[in-house]
Amino acid sequence: MKLLSSLILVLLFFCLFGCSVRQADLTAITTRNVKLDSTNLNALSGKRIEGEDSKFVFLFIPFGLPHIEDAVDDALDKGNGDLMLDAVIYKKGWWFLVGQNVITVKGTVVNTLEATTH
Repeated sequence: MKLLSSLILVLLFFCLFGCSVRQADLTAITTRNVKLDSTNLNALSGKRIEGEDSKFVFLFIPFGLPHIEDAVDDALDKGNGDLMLDAVIYKKGWWFLVGQNVITVKGTVVNTLEATTH
């Protein structure tokens, strides 16, 4: 009985922690139509922004899967831009009866439309 309770305690211990994995490093990423032929990109004018998409998990049943596209859209909306430079994509998750799966994108958001109008 003591072995069983110890095993349950160890399993609960591991279930309480989440995991974060670096998925990709990208020079540029966007979900919008961007015309780059006459654009002068200035990464210094952009802001470092983080966007994410997450989905709920209940009793080991995921209620959808997070998407990179939605995380990028979130970051572009927050940064009021249309292109993300030097982007890093992370996948995270945690659970214990309930939980969450998350995709996070961090990068410098620039607006190419402003660059072409100057």
